[in-house]
Amino acid sequence: MSKFRQLIRETGKAPAGFGFAPLSRSAKARQILVLAEAASADAAKTAAEAGVDGVVFTGASADLRAVASAAGKPTAVWLLDADRTSVQAAREAGADFFVFDDGRAHASSMTVDEIGRVLVLGADHDEQRLRAIAGIDLDAILVTGDPEALTVRDLLALRRVASFAGAPLLVASVETPSAAALEGWRDAGAAAVLVRGDASVLRTVVEASEAVPARRKRRDEGVIPLLSPRTAAPTEHDHEHEDDDL
Repeated sequence: MSKFRQLIRETGKAPAGFGFAPLSRSAKARQILVLAEAASADAAKTAAEAGVDGVVFTGASADLRAVASAAGKPTAVWLLDADRTSVQAAREAGADFFVFDDGRAHASSMTVDEIGRVLVLGADHDEQRLRAIAGIDLDAILVTGDPEALTVRDLLALRRVASFAGAPLLVASVETPSAAALEGWRDAGAAAVLVRGDASVLRTVVEASEAVPARRKRRDEGVIPLLSPRTAAPTEHDHEHEDDDL
């Protein structure tokens, strides 16, 4: 299992303290992860110092080892045209998972063990395609989101993707997202957000992620639904008709 997938599984769970020792700020339960794009080792180090949970490397594969070392956190590599050889090399260089395009990556890239996979979905959200994606063992599905133009319909569309594809979402934000946008994405099935920017931007997003509250219970949770007319118990009038038929 990749470290990224393990982080996703632990998201939202409050860490246990030891004795009466107070938990540190970094030990606070996170409701959504923050990943940062990085094109160099320096950028990866800056992102790690800003408090992100992982790094997605977008530079030359030859620099991956240095980037993973500088980040000191789960590091992914952008391999849209992945094949078995490139994925194996990425794993050996320290990549925890790789990002690929299923229309360009060779089928052999799926046969490498001990490395996670994130699929770039693109604009095709056809139900048949999403159900087919569910057959691939994925850590997450990468989609693009605009926090400045986030509508209820957008959230419903994302929830549909996560539901049919059977994998959490990694939302590549085109702008700096607020805590409210992160909460909306989280509720729609997002486990993490991918952002780009300098240290100030990254710290802002990390702080916003820490402000996302735990999931709220649905208003109808624990409420027994009313019986519909088709399932309602028969009335005395109904019994009278039944007696007439006997």
